[in-house]
Amino acid sequence: MRHRPLIKTFVAASALLIFSLPCYGRVLVVHSYHEQYEWVQGINKALVSSFRSEVAYRMFYMDTKRHPDEVWKRQIAAKAKKAIAAYAPQVVIAVDDNAQEYVAKDFAGRSPIQFVFCGVNAKPDAYGYPSSNVTGILERTYPNQVLDMLKRIDPSIKNVVWVSDDSQTVVSLLPRIRRKAESHELPLNLIGYALPSTFTQWKKTILRYNQNTDVHAFLIPLYHTVKNNSGDKSVAASTVMDWTVKNTTKPIVGFWPFSANDGALCTVAVDPQEHGKVAALMTKQILSGKPASSIPIVVNKNGFVILNLKSAHQLNIDVPFEVIQSADEIIE
Repeated sequence: MRHRPLIKTFVAASALLIFSLPCYGRVLVVHSYHEQYEWVQGINKALVSSFRSEVAYRMFYMDTKRHPDEVWKRQIAAKAKKAIAAYAPQVVIAVDDNAQEYVAKDFAGRSPIQFVFCGVNAKPDAYGYPSSNVTGILERTYPNQVLDMLKRIDPSIKNVVWVSDDSQTVVSLLPRIRRKAESHELPLNLIGYALPSTFTQWKKTILRYNQNTDVHAFLIPLYHTVKNNSGDKSVAASTVMDWTVKNTTKPIVGFWPFSANDGALCTVAVDPQEHGKVAALMTKQILSGKPASSIPIVVNKNGFVILNLKSAHQLNIDVPFEVIQSADEIIE
């Protein structure tokens, strides 16, 4: 009988988790964010389920959502590189864009270590991918689907504004959305964009758009690196969205599960477990002898619909029954 893995804390700042397992390879998972982040939890759930006792793995958390300043990013990236050198894994799974920008891209094409990425919003060539030792799964959101759902919920909605933090993810994601809007590919008009850096700026932005009668709804994909006034730490994401929901009279939609969970009306969400499962499968293929360069880079396929009926009730929106029926998850 195999024993459950022992879990120890390694590197206090990043909570590096150590697993001692009978296996056919070693893997280091470098997360851009922190362990409690919902997206990270979904990826980890899929990785743990897929690896079971076949793969020895450690997890390193860069924690760049709660510490978005450049000094932290560079310091924690140096620790991640030291962890790679100390553990000497056959494969590194680099999760989300900051792990690529500050760690993985420095190894692309110049290291015997194989890299698998997931949760990447930028174009792969931004990090020197594809490369001889890199493959992975790109993260692509579902703006057309979520705006179409909003239109089905309330056909009177015509104009939407984008409000988000100014994180690396948003910087990577926004150009594709703007191109879609400018070429009239979206179901609704995206008439404004704002990326407030601090919570004070965020509040002013939300209130200004809420008073604008030309604005009918908010598209708020990310709000996790909105900084306190000193700029050294992020305000808790739940605090940002809770204030926003309480101070708007217009519906909010998003791209990830946490948006609806925090109070947005609906989302067509990217599934973190899809990213974890694909990354795990690619990793196993590499550990079995297949080079990363022979495994094609792919894009996520499985969006799922979350509808927050509690928020609909607070906004006095009567959601059509067929929309309720189409939801994969309902919050009441």
